[in-house]
Amino acid sequence: MKAPRDMYFESEVRPEQNGRPLLDSLVERFTYHSREEWVDRFTRGLVTLNGAVAGLDTIAHKGDKVVYHVENYEEPEVPTDFDTVFEDDEFILVAKPAGIPVHHTGRIFYNTFASVVRRATDCETATPMHRLDRDTGGLMLFAKYAETAARFQKNLDRILLGKFYLAVVRGEFPHEEYRCDFPLREDPASPLRVKMFRFDDGKPCSTIFRRLKVFERDGQVYSALECELLTGRKHQIRAHLAELGFPIVADRLYAHDGVYYDKLAREGLSEEDYRFLGGHYHMLYAYKVKLFLPYWDSPRVFTSDNFPSEMKSLLADFAIL
Repeated sequence: MKAPRDMYFESEVRPEQNGRPLLDSLVERFTYHSREEWVDRFTRGLVTLNGAVAGLDTIAHKGDKVVYHVENYEEPEVPTDFDTVFEDDEFILVAKPAGIPVHHTGRIFYNTFASVVRRATDCETATPMHRLDRDTGGLMLFAKYAETAARFQKNLDRILLGKFYLAVVRGEFPHEEYRCDFPLREDPASPLRVKMFRFDDGKPCSTIFRRLKVFERDGQVYSALECELLTGRKHQIRAHLAELGFPIVADRLYAHDGVYYDKLAREGLSEEDYRFLGGHYHMLYAYKVKLFLPYWDSPRVFTSDNFPSEMKSLLADFAIL
């Protein structure tokens, strides 16, 4: 679904920007536009503050509402198809495709997964109860209404009893079952600022890995693993497997020392790069959840096997699930 050519973006002035020129605050916050581009928007009357056209010398205050108009808007195409696995009056469980961010990021504002679900279901306040990385597909639970989300968000573990992922790694994973408790955090000294590393003073993280199958394709040995999250830290499964020496197939950030993540940001990847990596998306998929909604008599398990095409092709002949 293509974004409209004319878009209006809203934001609120943050406390740290109180009393400063609105132009300066927008330049600092939204760096995908240069200062010259922001000056041009102000000059053409495309930025308003609390409903009035803003000027180059307009001062912003905490809580002010900023709206700016973007003409000839374009954003990268992302997959917007999804499957509905379960739905009732308060919740909807959907299978997110790999390649679409849950919330706005970079240049993607219109076709975020949260927005796609809201438009497709006519639930304007549908709220994701948890997140998946942009390149991770699989099951996500949405509350249909803001009131429902507020009621359950702080005690999500009471209704979302288990989250299980399927991962494919190269080589033979040496354990039938292994609990990994490596604490993780970012490393300020690393050029890959988003990457998580094992540090003793990191955040507590726990994942259980279960080896489902070892198989061979084109002379390469692979292991299919079930990964059960006991905590929900950023990149937890990907970072744990990388620290164990088994980065996920096609993981641009955690495999090959992040070389392909850096290259993608600088110049993009070629089809030859993707072939070397093993796929366009990393082979990690949230394939199973265990739910127990308050008005049910017992927990229910839901699954999805709508893997990215390259992952599906690799697993097709081996009856992994």
